[in-house]
Amino acid sequence: MIEDPKYIEVYVDALSNLPKNDKNREITRQSLKIQFEKSLPEAVERFWDLPSIIVKPQGEYLAFLSEARILYIAGHFYSCVAMCGIVGERLIKDVSRASILVQKIGANHHPPQRPSDTAFDQLERIEVSHMLRFLEKADLLSGEASGAAQKLIEMRNDYAHARGKASQPEALKAIKFLHILVEGTVSVFKDFDIKDGILVPKTTA
Repeated sequence: MIEDPKYIEVYVDALSNLPKNDKNREITRQSLKIQFEKSLPEAVERFWDLPSIIVKPQGEYLAFLSEARILYIAGHFYSCVAMCGIVGERLIKDVSRASILVQKIGANHHPPQRPSDTAFDQLERIEVSHMLRFLEKADLLSGEASGAAQKLIEMRNDYAHARGKASQPEALKAIKFLHILVEGTVSVFKDFDIKDGILVPKTTA
């Protein structure tokens, strides 16, 4: 007696196993083009969900911030939430680097100095939530920015441990929290206002 054949459902992506030649490059190009064009209308609509930003181009965060926004536009919502958490953590650590001076006490008086990058690298190992609380208590971060950063930390932990949900609302929520933190740290609008259509420092506005 012949048993009925058994079937299993599998996902196959063997394009990367094709020989690397001009013919297969064109096949791959056309395949990717079809995928991109199929998702383009939705991607264009998501573009208007993103808040505008004017930030100071310093540190590593800017490339990460741009990547998080691109992931949202492309519809990679799970990756977007995780990346927003990474950007938030980088911003918190960069604020610490920019704010800390060390005063050496001894016979030879020295003015406060910025620690070396090697010394700051040791702070990279500190749990980011502890660093966040330090910045808030030291009045280096507003309560609104700190609250948004804490929400980002919680979301990132869920997504990094595969407990998140890959949905557009969740990704948009992470984007919102991230941009509250951006506004409280590296945004030009942290130090400037618009007065009579002109960008002016807040101290003279």
